[in-house]
Amino acid sequence: HSLTRRTFLRLGGASTAALLLAGCGVESLNLSSDSAAGVPAQSPESDVFAPDLELALTAQQGSAAILPGAATQVYHYASEVLQGDAGSVEALNGYLGPIIRVKRGQKVRIHFHNQLEQESIIHWHGLVIPEAMDGHPRFAIAPGESFVYEFEVENRAGTYWFHPHPHGLTGPQVYNGLAGLFIVSDEEEAALDLPSDEHDIALVIQDRLFDNDNQFVYTAANNTASGGMMGHGNMGGMMGGMTGD
Repeated sequence: HSLTRRTFLRLGGASTAALLLAGCGVESLNLSSDSAAGVPAQSPESDVFAPDLELALTAQQGSAAILPGAATQVYHYASEVLQGDAGSVEALNGYLGPIIRVKRGQKVRIHFHNQLEQESIIHWHGLVIPEAMDGHPRFAIAPGESFVYEFEVENRAGTYWFHPHPHGLTGPQVYNGLAGLFIVSDEEEAALDLPSDEHDIALVIQDRLFDNDNQFVYTAANNTASGGMMGHGNMGGMMGGMTGD
């Protein structure tokens, strides 16, 4: 049989992905015959990884009282601590979140369940983690499927965040509420004697359009200057001129 250019590139991409995963030493990610497109069939938890914090995040549809009147249909991450400090995960009274608080050096296992009607995956924005755990669009899972993340927190203290990263769907899913904070602390930060507890407030500023029924209005035309919320397929539109880690 003749080998088309498209087939060659697809198979070549799968081989490259397998080499990258082997280089990262990730044993918990199993590729099946479906991996020709670079998509893991499943990611069962590893028997040799001992997490300090284990939790479940479920992407699902819901509603939130944002404006007076009708509730707004949203997406959100439901959270549950399975092992470790229950105070590490803070659910919010709204549609964003949760806030995950960890310490540098901790090992984290996260069971991501997709209960949306479209594919999704989580990207850990700013975290230094293995490529296979970073939520590349090729790892997006279908509705009803799950993905297990396992990684050690290597970042210094800072406020990071997580969001969906499926190809062509990142903007709408974030716009509809799928985003949370991932806050890392370490000994260097503790020595600075910064405000803490009720004086340490996580602040997220967002811009949203609503229709007459209090529902989100997401169109690329809302952000024509930046190419849509994601800025021509990348994070430029949503992040604007922000810089930093």
